[in-house]
Amino acid sequence: MFSTKIIYYLLPCLFAFCKQAYGQTEHAPLTYIMDMVHNNPGEEPYKTKYNDPLVMKANGFNGMVTHWFVNCAITYDDYQKGLLPLGGQERKWVTAKAAEIDRKLQACKKAGIQVYPFTDFIVFPKSVWDRFGKEIRGTGTVEGTGGMAERSAKPDMQSRRTQELLRAQIDGIFKRFPDLGGLTLRFGETYLQDTPYHMGGGPIRNGKEGIDDQITMLNLLREEVCEKRNKKLFYRTWDFGYNFHTNPEYYLAVTNKVKPHPNLIFVIKYQQDDFHRMTPFNPTIGIGNHQQIVEAQSRMEAYGKGAHPYYTAKGVIDGWPETKYEIAFGSHKFTGRENDRSKPRGIREMLSNGLLSGVLTWSNGGGWDGPYTKSEIWTDLNTYVVSQWALHPNKTEEAIFNEFSEKLGLRGYQADLFRQLNLLTIEGVRKGQLNSYASNQVWWSRDQYFSAKANEEVIAEIIEKHKEPEVLWEKSEASAIWRQIESLSNQITFPNAENQEAVRVSCTYGRIKFELIEEMWRLMLEAHKLKTKGKMDNNAIHKSIKHYDSLWAEWRNLKSKSKYCATLYTDLAFRNQRKGSVGELVDKLRKLSQLPFRHQ
Repeated sequence: MFSTKIIYYLLPCLFAFCKQAYGQTEHAPLTYIMDMVHNNPGEEPYKTKYNDPLVMKANGFNGMVTHWFVNCAITYDDYQKGLLPLGGQERKWVTAKAAEIDRKLQACKKAGIQVYPFTDFIVFPKSVWDRFGKEIRGTGTVEGTGGMAERSAKPDMQSRRTQELLRAQIDGIFKRFPDLGGLTLRFGETYLQDTPYHMGGGPIRNGKEGIDDQITMLNLLREEVCEKRNKKLFYRTWDFGYNFHTNPEYYLAVTNKVKPHPNLIFVIKYQQDDFHRMTPFNPTIGIGNHQQIVEAQSRMEAYGKGAHPYYTAKGVIDGWPETKYEIAFGSHKFTGRENDRSKPRGIREMLSNGLLSGVLTWSNGGGWDGPYTKSEIWTDLNTYVVSQWALHPNKTEEAIFNEFSEKLGLRGYQADLFRQLNLLTIEGVRKGQLNSYASNQVWWSRDQYFSAKANEEVIAEIIEKHKEPEVLWEKSEASAIWRQIESLSNQITFPNAENQEAVRVSCTYGRIKFELIEEMWRLMLEAHKLKTKGKMDNNAIHKSIKHYDSLWAEWRNLKSKSKYCATLYTDLAFRNQRKGSVGELVDKLRKLSQLPFRHQ
């Protein structure tokens, strides 16, 4: 017989043996636990606790990616005295912006948290472009300017003057703000709405030429930021058409020409696209020789922005359900991956290769306009689970989820109901907004908009493949899931009355939204049949529009009764365009079927 003392000492060895036998390895916390608040361009900045460095430090974050425009808060006096004229509005704006950054940076320093500001390269003051424009201007289009075409300018990354000015910019940033821990770079989209005296755009050309531009810029930044100044450079691979963040061959063609450095880390979105469902896990994650951080939005810009529950953290960590099996979805084919470790589904599977060094959550930001939320509970859930997993990568997603439930005061059966609710949203969102039977236009609904025009090719494919019944059954299933979510929300009792109302109202919000989306798909399918076959089911259209109108009325009523209800969607297309919108399509069907108009 073993004594109790001997068993006590043998148990840890037994546990360690079992872990090794079953391939379970102990993993240290990831190095970088960071969050970003990215404000809507041109709008008032978000008012959120995630801007408070004390809150972030207390919640385990060691870095903040701030939206401060540090690259626009320097004078270039060390490069050429008076380049920004003394007394001019341009210089006054730069000086005021720098003083504002000083105050915020001091608060972060006092809290003991590092700051790595979100930075657009390459953006220079107008005076710099007036003086050196002929030398620094390149050829090609400037992507993602968001209505700022008059101040967009394509820099030439191969120009000696451009490189000189970029070095001067980096020197100016770290001389003016020496307490910065480093920079988080963006080189693709460039939004100038909040920097009225600056011009610029992404300097990377399309195609193979872009590879040379990436290598040139990366090696310059590596030298100036990582080596000379011993600061961190988080190089975001997000781009438009250059394929850096989605194409493994392109990624390796660039990064293999840049020597690794402990201060150089590549930041990559976890999906092979933007933050969307029905797209594969990003194959550029886990390859090459450089450290990587994985980016994940907490409130998905194409899926509600936190106006209703949508539990994304499980998909980020362990993978989405649709990536388990060999199923063809449009242009993307997912293959069975349970036993194929070379094809990961989530970031947990990246731990073994040693390249994953952190996570970057977007607690706020992404997209444009609304919905605007009154409660951050769903943002809090997704941000907490992803960031805490990065701190404790040996824990399961479920264990961390349960910790969050306890923080809300939910235990036992109540906590179980809360988990059921959130797990249901995973397929409730996907099956409601997208489809499993044809390709998907993942942007047909985004921010606060619905675009029928954007979905036309998908609708045509569904009808051509004779998949209309399956798609409509899937939409009906999604609505049923959201009714279950709403029902569960009314069975959960939160100790905090604000959380109670916010959860219940947001679940009703989601149920109304996805019942509306179901009717939108019915009407889009009927409109296509009318367009191609010259006939439609008048009775079906009457019934669908009647339900459509009643749901909009219910949504407006919900908004009027609760201060915790997020702002509503509109029936217009992206950026308030009536042309191509769901609203325009529905009104055409009203007219053809002789139904009265209902004004929103």
